[in-house]
Amino acid sequence: MERPKIEIRFYETYYLANIVRNILHDQFAFIRNLNEFYGDGAYLRLVTPYRRNSAFHAFIFHVTEEVILDATMDLEIEKRQELAKNYSSLPAVVEHIRPSHLPINEALKFHAIPHPSFDDYLKKRKTAFADATQEDVHEYVMSLRDDGAVDELLDRMVREVFFVLFQNRGLLLLFNEMIASQVEEAEPDEIEEEYRPLFARKGVLRRVRPPKWVRRAVFYRDRGCCVLCHSDLSGLVSIWPAENFDHIVPLESGGLNDVSNIQLLCRRCNERKAAGKAATTDIYEAWYPEGNGH
Repeated sequence: MERPKIEIRFYETYYLANIVRNILHDQFAFIRNLNEFYGDGAYLRLVTPYRRNSAFHAFIFHVTEEVILDATMDLEIEKRQELAKNYSSLPAVVEHIRPSHLPINEALKFHAIPHPSFDDYLKKRKTAFADATQEDVHEYVMSLRDDGAVDELLDRMVREVFFVLFQNRGLLLLFNEMIASQVEEAEPDEIEEEYRPLFARKGVLRRVRPPKWVRRAVFYRDRGCCVLCHSDLSGLVSIWPAENFDHIVPLESGGLNDVSNIQLLCRRCNERKAAGKAATTDIYEAWYPEGNGH
């Protein structure tokens, strides 16, 4: 069977990953933004078990969308128009600085996503760049979204950021603890009817066996080792027994049935951890030899 692959272009990937990391490490400072993500029952869209577009994907999308769109929506178009005016007698300079080339255009071009330029959009509206307003910028971005270009861009960027951050179990723990705090406080009569069957009781989701794709992803991320005692599990006759896959934040504490909330444990560590405190480690197998050896 051919192994799945992903093309990674790394456009602003680490910049976005660092923003996600900072938000999760200082949640109080971003509480308004976070409340937009999970508040007023919005967290319920994350409780469906083991979606391939995981709860953590959804969070990365929320952050990426705001960062990428704000970079264009909030730019001061007057300053760009002033640049174009000041260098109008030097076409080569204008071509180099490209004042009408917006941040969203740069990202779409980098990912080779076809889209009309801002100049083309303005021409259709019979407006010159020198006369464009902030509202024109906003409506242009909305037109790109309507055409599907923005969503394709965001999907690609989210996949890349997830690819980087899925390796960071400590960050996954912070994310899942954040969502678990919402699940734990859920009052049964406030839960929409379609989500009620997913709950075993107040604040606790029903246990769902991780599907094979989840177990495979977690097994290879954790390199076949128990993340707590670091024993090698790769030599097992079967690498897929359900008892080896543990919820980082236990279901009893509001944890999700989500790939971002699963880690690999040996049977002994899994039994010891059971439904206790959320736990993982920041220790990983050093697959690259460090030092001055040959």
